[in-house]
Amino acid sequence: MLIERELTEHDLPLLAQIDRSELVEECYRLEKGELILYPVHFDMRGWPEGEAEENALALEKCLRRGGWLYGVFDGQALVAAVVVDNRVIHNQGLSMRQMKFLHISRDYRGQGLGAKLFALACEQGRRFGAQALYVSATESRNTVEFYQRQGCRLVDQADPELFDQEPRDIHLYCPLT
Repeated sequence: MLIERELTEHDLPLLAQIDRSELVEECYRLEKGELILYPVHFDMRGWPEGEAEENALALEKCLRRGGWLYGVFDGQALVAAVVVDNRVIHNQGLSMRQMKFLHISRDYRGQGLGAKLFALACEQGRRFGAQALYVSATESRNTVEFYQRQGCRLVDQADPELFDQEPRDIHLYCPLT
């Protein structure tokens, strides 16, 4: 049975338990405002070295400035999580909050859990007073098309700070009004 709850600072090390494994065969890149699909082949196995710890530090800062962290557990194992930062981003003429993190363990994908967590993130964004969620999505086809199905659109201009952090990501927003 899956248990959902808000996460605390003490839960941050558990994020490394999420199995990010995925065989990626197609990715998107942005060219002149258009998404271009191209073939790739890489077998993503877990977290790149040091990334889980790096994420935990960034999410600790997010939590301390009022961010929202929410997780799904199967027993003691964290199998999915979503994070909305409370820091305001002005983009597209809207006041936005960033959805910093949405990961679902491999064995739990395809069951509607991602869509459910995204909907909860939208609710939290509204509670923060946001007009939209900003999403910096990895460029894999599965990821980008998941967010498009949730109503996300390309931003006209990526947030400069977030673009510097993830220049290959596809920068999207989801209107909340």
